[in-house]
Amino acid sequence: MSWYPSKVDLWLAVLIWVMPVAVVVAWIAALTSGSNDDLVAAVVASVLVVGILFGLVYPIRYGLDDKHLMVRFGLVRTRIPLADITTVKPTRNPLASPALSMDRLSIVSGPGLTGTVMISPADRERFLNELASRAGLKRVGNRLERG
Repeated sequence: MSWYPSKVDLWLAVLIWVMPVAVVVAWIAALTSGSNDDLVAAVVASVLVVGILFGLVYPIRYGLDDKHLMVRFGLVRTRIPLADITTVKPTRNPLASPALSMDRLSIVSGPGLTGTVMISPADRERFLNELASRAGLKRVGNRLERG
């Protein structure tokens, strides 16, 4: 399996790092205040931030083998059969997706929103070339389509 990490936009990286910094500030405030309520709030904030970062964000990567595109984000893994992929096209759609960049690829493998995933491989050209080769898709400009 070939793995591709997500491209990361600077603004999103800053936003992601703000959460752990805020937790450290909450812990410092809780420990210096001596208040049990502040300590409980710091623990709750820590659990939430760790849960979000490691449950949904880290790592975000995309894998290709001979039969599937694997999309991994945190504890979630999705397998998309390569034979089901009909179209791959660039998008800057801001809807929630397993991507850390707005420079995304929309991969359509079925009807409606559940049949589309948006990803942001850091090495887009290599990813597209490998996906086209493994899935039997043809390159049409900056898109991939089923022949």
